[in-house]
Amino acid sequence: MFVTRIACRSRYDRAFAPEHRSSTMSFAVFLLYVFLSFFRPIELFVPEIAEFRPMLVLWTLGFVLAASRAMVRKQVAARAIDFKLLFAFMATLGLSLLFNGWAGGAVTAMNDFSTSSMLFVLVALNVTTLERLKKTCAAVVLSMLFAAGFGIQAFHTGQYASQLVLRQTAPSHEDDDPSRAPPSAASEIPAQDTTGWYLWRVRGQGFLSDPNDFSQVLVMCLPLLWAAWQAGKHLRNLLFVLAPGAVMGYAIFLSQSRGALLGAASLLFFVVRDWLGTTRTTVLMALGGTGFIALSAVGGRGFSSKEQSAGERIEAWSVGLELLKWRPIFGAGYGNFTDHHHLTAHNSFVLCFAELGLVGYFLWIAMIVLTYKSLSTVIDCMPSRNPSRQMVALLRNSLVGFLVCAWFLSRTYQPVLYFLLALCVSAWYCASQSPGMTDRDSPAYQRVHNIKWVKSTFLMMAFTLFAVKAFVVSHYLGNGG
Repeated sequence: MFVTRIACRSRYDRAFAPEHRSSTMSFAVFLLYVFLSFFRPIELFVPEIAEFRPMLVLWTLGFVLAASRAMVRKQVAARAIDFKLLFAFMATLGLSLLFNGWAGGAVTAMNDFSTSSMLFVLVALNVTTLERLKKTCAAVVLSMLFAAGFGIQAFHTGQYASQLVLRQTAPSHEDDDPSRAPPSAASEIPAQDTTGWYLWRVRGQGFLSDPNDFSQVLVMCLPLLWAAWQAGKHLRNLLFVLAPGAVMGYAIFLSQSRGALLGAASLLFFVVRDWLGTTRTTVLMALGGTGFIALSAVGGRGFSSKEQSAGERIEAWSVGLELLKWRPIFGAGYGNFTDHHHLTAHNSFVLCFAELGLVGYFLWIAMIVLTYKSLSTVIDCMPSRNPSRQMVALLRNSLVGFLVCAWFLSRTYQPVLYFLLALCVSAWYCASQSPGMTDRDSPAYQRVHNIKWVKSTFLMMAFTLFAVKAFVVSHYLGNGG
């Protein structure tokens, strides 16, 4: 009998060994793609090979391998409703242009969004176990740690500064004659420029070349660092959590992104709330935020709506509300906001309802609400020490921090949001497969698999529209408008 079992196992191993190797290769390619997508060493060190589209080649290989694995195992992390909302939103991009009289732009719009949508699909195909989820999060954190480290050294040494540090005219000198700028303002080492004529803002490469995008992803990564935390392991925690967190925090500071600082503050809320409770934490954060805004000095970039940059953003939000009134169903059309205003919306929520109307806004908010409620339900249903629950909680914090930043950035269609949503959905999937969560008759199973999201989506739409309106009204009242 024992020999028979050995022989059967040997035949089993031989039969499934190719599939296992293919699965391992597929995930390795995926992790490499994730790392290179966020760090972008090709653009930084060997830009001459970029013309051969290595990232596209890597993505294609990763997608083919992952799709093959998913078909064999019949295993995908995302639910049918996740895909339906995503591709309905994609179709709405095309419809928004079709109903604005540009039928030819419909295909172009959906093609533009395909990078984001297919990245969501790629994550759902690959991240189907807790181990894979942890490795994917680790790859993102490691890539951003590299990006933050190189950005910091560029700021202090000048090496790669032209690629990794953006120079902008300081608000106090925006109306001055550029020819009057002191020669030292063009210093090759940003940290040594003491003239105050310019803002030097650390950034990344590729789709993170904007300092705001760069810092937003760093905010997203901060909670994920805590997946490496182990109680009582002081040296380990210092090396793998606290020190990397300090590097990322400093890079966020050097990016001089006000939205990212508020995003980081929102993460602090979750940490402090566990100690003080929700009410006292809210009061404390409100007082701290008021004091911080009163200082109104983050490297020369204030938070007041009377400050030119902030005022221009709120004026753009006002235009967004007018566009929604003008075209409430399908909006002004994908990519058409700047046809009606000289600046983009500087708010992902405003950009969405202004360009896509209430239909597109419902689908976009629905993806966020469904994902958030799925994570929250898992947290409520699982034991506090469950490893899957821990990852779910960390990713929920990442999502909150990211969305706080998105309130000040026009990133409605950008890939990082859909990458993060896919990670969150995968975290929900991994948790739903945990022991004790697979019994279809159990109350926990019913709660986790039957998320009520439609009513919450409408409530969130109403709340965000009201918030935007309140910002606009308070701005004009404060400026005597």
